[in-house]
Amino acid sequence: MKRDLVVTADGRERTVAVEGPLEDGRVRIVIDGTERLVDAKALRPGTWSLIIDGRSFVVDLDRRRTGIAASVGASEALLVVEDARQKKLAASAAAGRGATSRGESIRAPIAGKVIKALVAVGDVVAAGQPVFVLEAMKMENELVAERGGTVSAIHKQPGQAVDTGDLLVELT
Repeated sequence: MKRDLVVTADGRERTVAVEGPLEDGRVRIVIDGTERLVDAKALRPGTWSLIIDGRSFVVDLDRRRTGIAASVGASEALLVVEDARQKKLAASAAAGRGATSRGESIRAPIAGKVIKALVAVGDVVAAGQPVFVLEAMKMENELVAERGGTVSAIHKQPGQAVDTGDLLVELT
């Protein structure tokens, strides 16, 4: 299986292709055209053991509201990981719609309970970015922004019950 991604860290955007597992169990990772074969093994959820060019690394991944915190030893970087195809489609759609298309009201598509708010007032949200997690029928459902914008209001908090159509987040 191959995935093309766009990863942003410290304001620098990189193209990343991940393919694997290969026949030998390794994963092929291509970052901005530079290929690496990586032995990758999940130690526990969110923690990976990687062997890259003979060097061993333990990487902890922790989802945050503004991205994924990747820790290797004492070093940590905040990563924003996006599907390359979705990012390109969103950029094309946004260019075609013009600047007036930003902003939206995100409502609960189903009745349930708020598990997490992944954004805060003032956060800038991209199209396709997750903003809320709702639990319904014992399943967690991630709600994403369709157009993006800046979070101007959050109407529900974790633990609160919601009905279908309840206003969760407003983006301007």
